[in-house]
Amino acid sequence: LPPPKKPPPPIHIDIDLHVPLSRGLGSSSTAIVGGLVGANLLAGNPLSSNQIAALATDIEGHPDNVVPALLGGCRLAVHDKNAQLNLCAIPWHDAIIPVVAIPDFELATADARRVLPDSYSRADAIFNAAHLALLTQALATGDGAWLKTALCDRIHQPYRKTLIPHYDDIYDQALAAGAWGLVISGAGPTLLALTSPESVASVRQTLGRPWESANIPYSVHTLAIDPKGTQAQLT
Repeated sequence: LPPPKKPPPPIHIDIDLHVPLSRGLGSSSTAIVGGLVGANLLAGNPLSSNQIAALATDIEGHPDNVVPALLGGCRLAVHDKNAQLNLCAIPWHDAIIPVVAIPDFELATADARRVLPDSYSRADAIFNAAHLALLTQALATGDGAWLKTALCDRIHQPYRKTLIPHYDDIYDQALAAGAWGLVISGAGPTLLALTSPESVASVRQTLGRPWESANIPYSVHTLAIDPKGTQAQLT
């Protein structure tokens, strides 16, 4: 049963958000998780992490971003036949470094979904399922050859890349600079390269450079996986 309702306390909220909006980086998930965790803390922590994850998933519509935002790390989240959320941590090897190029234009999730087909062939579904299985092992072991193969996709990137100027050029240059692969972050337009520590510098220098010729401002950041997730405390 849900906990009894409590009147909201008087609060003042200041937000210092470092996640750019409408860039495919999960800004809505950070807001949802932050609100739920904060409310749970003020209410005396009646909800478990799994209950917060389920609520966040209901609000967001899918668990893809809210679960790792809440719990940290790399996560699989799957609903069972009873609509219960099952959470599974995937080890992320230290040899895999994420580098993102964030362009100065927005791409609405609704627009990114609109370009997707209504159905997929059996071959494409099998292709992506097999590559996802390989991806879990590539992330856990840091095997670059596996990772390069596993990042191939037939479900969303071939369609959504048409909404991102110079995607193919950026992809080719990233791999030439040493990246194992380049993918669209979320719905885009941010592009995410995965690379080794030895190639981080060259990938950073190269990633997103074709946007310069189109006068599209952008920024490049080397990221790290947060193993702890959301932390909150009363002050």
